[in-house]
Amino acid sequence: MNTTAKFGGLGAVIALLLTEVPTQYDLYVALFIIACGAATAMIPPPHAGSKWAVAYQVMTTIGLNIGWAENHFKPGQSGVRVPVADKPAAKQAVASAGIPVLNKKGQPETPVS
Repeated sequence: MNTTAKFGGLGAVIALLLTEVPTQYDLYVALFIIACGAATAMIPPPHAGSKWAVAYQVMTTIGLNIGWAENHFKPGQSGVRVPVADKPAAKQAVASAGIPVLNKKGQPETPVS
């Protein structure tokens, strides 16, 4: 599914949910969304087996950390930052060490040849 469709669907759901919130509480809902976004930017993700992993994922969703705003670090995964020009070599090095390279959905990529 492409990013535009995700944002369109998410925008429709958020708009629908916000129409159900009484007007006097709009500010509090907006502050809650902002607080969730700020918290996920400051709190490192828990390890994959943690009882907090699901709560962290819910908090990132409420904080609208999706698409380009999505956190690079996720529960149970690490990120190795390399220059873009070195990305193919880094993937090859990781794969040749027997470590699976994960795609954006956390699934192993096809091996780099």
